[in-house]
Amino acid sequence: MTTPVWTALAADPIDAGIDRVDLAPNAKSDGAINHLDTRALSEHPHLPAGAIYTDPKATPEARAKDAVQHMTFEEKLEMTGGTGSRCYPGVERLGLRTVHMQNASQGVCTELEPAQLAKQEKSTAFPCTLMLAATWDDSLAKDYGRAIGEECRALYVDILEGPGINLYRHSAGGRNFEYLGEDPFLASRMVVNYVEGLQSLNTIATVKHFIGNDQEAVRHVANITVSERALHEIYLPPFVAAITEADAGAVMTGNNAVNGWPGAADQPLVGDFLRAKLGFRGMVMSDFSNCMFWLNRRNLIFDSGHSLMMSKNALFVDYVRQLMAEHPEQIAAAEKALDTMVEENLYPLFKFGVYDRPGRDLTYLRTFAAHKEVARRTAEEGITLLKNVDHLLPLEPQHGKRILLTGSTKALTIYAGQGSGSVAGYDRTDYPAGLAKIYGDKAMVRFTPTDDEVRQADVVLLFSEKRAGEGRDIAFEEPEVTEQVNHLAALNPNLVMIFSGGNGFAMPWLPKVKGLVFAFIGGQECGNALANVISGRISPSGRLPFTIEKNFADSPGKNYNLRPDGQLQWAGGQADSKKFQAQFGQFEIKYAEGIFVGYRWYQHQQIEPQFPFGFGLSYMAFEFKNLKISAREFSAKVDAKQSVTVDLDVINTGKQTGKEVVQVYVGLPSTEAMPQPPEQLKAFAKVALDPGQTRHVQLKLGAASFAYWDEKTHDWAVLPGVYQIMAGSSSADLPLKANLTVTE
Repeated sequence: MTTPVWTALAADPIDAGIDRVDLAPNAKSDGAINHLDTRALSEHPHLPAGAIYTDPKATPEARAKDAVQHMTFEEKLEMTGGTGSRCYPGVERLGLRTVHMQNASQGVCTELEPAQLAKQEKSTAFPCTLMLAATWDDSLAKDYGRAIGEECRALYVDILEGPGINLYRHSAGGRNFEYLGEDPFLASRMVVNYVEGLQSLNTIATVKHFIGNDQEAVRHVANITVSERALHEIYLPPFVAAITEADAGAVMTGNNAVNGWPGAADQPLVGDFLRAKLGFRGMVMSDFSNCMFWLNRRNLIFDSGHSLMMSKNALFVDYVRQLMAEHPEQIAAAEKALDTMVEENLYPLFKFGVYDRPGRDLTYLRTFAAHKEVARRTAEEGITLLKNVDHLLPLEPQHGKRILLTGSTKALTIYAGQGSGSVAGYDRTDYPAGLAKIYGDKAMVRFTPTDDEVRQADVVLLFSEKRAGEGRDIAFEEPEVTEQVNHLAALNPNLVMIFSGGNGFAMPWLPKVKGLVFAFIGGQECGNALANVISGRISPSGRLPFTIEKNFADSPGKNYNLRPDGQLQWAGGQADSKKFQAQFGQFEIKYAEGIFVGYRWYQHQQIEPQFPFGFGLSYMAFEFKNLKISAREFSAKVDAKQSVTVDLDVINTGKQTGKEVVQVYVGLPSTEAMPQPPEQLKAFAKVALDPGQTRHVQLKLGAASFAYWDEKTHDWAVLPGVYQIMAGSSSADLPLKANLTVTE
């Protein structure tokens, strides 16, 4: 049977497309959700006798295929799209209940249905996932994911629309705080554990946004041009790991196009790579703008490997109905394609037992108390100390120092990002409240302190924030902060900046402050966590999961948002994209740096950053010694069974218990024809050490640690030559080195 060539039909004006889908993706439904049946499949009477899909002992594949066979054409068509606010439609006569979805990566967004149906309308605001990456603690990532999974089960959430695993390509990205940093290996290890933790509760994880949604600027009409090698070495690995190692049940594509293919109809990346090469059988859903910005290419959806159009599929349904009316010879093939799409949607729902359980499980409400501890511990381990002149920090309470807290109301109370990454939380402890628990009236809050109040303080803590979020990127420069620092530093030399956010920023004022703490976006326990670190109860152990450049002009992403008219484009909402499309057409963004992203770029270009990837200070010092590798030679064959073991010792030379992150990088041989970064992260471990303690650390480098993507063979390859294995505390501090020779 020949593959049908789906006819491209005339598109409605773009205005019509936007009118058919809510402009506000977070808009609440019309209330119909309150009448939906949330019973388990087994609780429904009068189900088809002998139907395979009703048997929980049957395989998910068999159940999904059988369920589709019991559906009418209209039901199948409906099951290719969302319904209501954030739901996957049910089929009442077949006992298939409505399936509920919810944002976000860092918790459950209770402001949106279906969580509002629960009598307990609260969920824990965990630290942002970029802060989770800053912990460099993969076991903590599993606890974090599990806690969110428990809250999903309590709040009617079957599918979590997260975690987000796009990369931190540059410091202007509005959703950087929702992602896991700039390095594909770090992001991969963290997402695998997050997904395993989340799905251990049979809550389905949706890794997003596949792929290239690394900026917000008019993302709905942006076309990302990226090389095959960069895709496989940089941008795909976290998704591959989430699917092949953690068995993620769903993938959400981006609103943007990649190399000319729309995100929700990308056959090369979804159909050919995810489906055919990786064997992914789960749900591939669109982001919530659906296909409204490329109506004349809806014919691509059928063969793309995409299975679910969110939030509603009215535009796709319109296309199918028009196709049936104008080309009846394609009806049979269209129904077969619909069968495949619906089977792919149902497969994870049967696999994770969604239809075999009721919509919520009240027993998980009792787990919420323990989630506060997970949130606090994540914030404590993610807080990153970047500067500490004269050991000004910690501020030990017994010394009775007068501490002045100043900054805007937002900076002193920020706990969540904006947009889909926002979670309201409960029992929130902001920075002033957390510090007051330890310092009492010695910690004074003044939003606009007098000069005398600044002079009289022993230490001034200046709180600053960059509140970014979905729908808008954010500039690197902050002139108002420079002015504020200059004023305060002239009055008091003991000035410490506490920054909250998920983006790098300009620091021309850095020489004027004695301390700099990157506090990320710390969730509802941010105040308690910061107080524990500032007071010295906890030694800071966060390490940067991204590079902070000195100037945005140094970044590989500079001018990424330069429009054809010479203006910079920051906004990225649907209305902004509509306006841009009408004026300029498609927004072209070229990832010209290829594989040289983050620290790879700065080292390759020999540009000194403000702070390097993996950097972070503690209240004590650590020493690295005795690097040994298990082999000095390695075969160039890409054999998964091959590995090299790296052994080394870490010593805590300080007087306090603390944690250090051991980082192992590999330098591949570089040639003019095949340039390589000077080093690439390939292993890490976070270890706790008592004062004076020596810990032996052993890490393994598999064959993939030495491979690169060969665009000629379209596969992984290993070059013969001398490889350097380096270990230390950051990408810029690798005192231990050993050579490994790779032979033919």
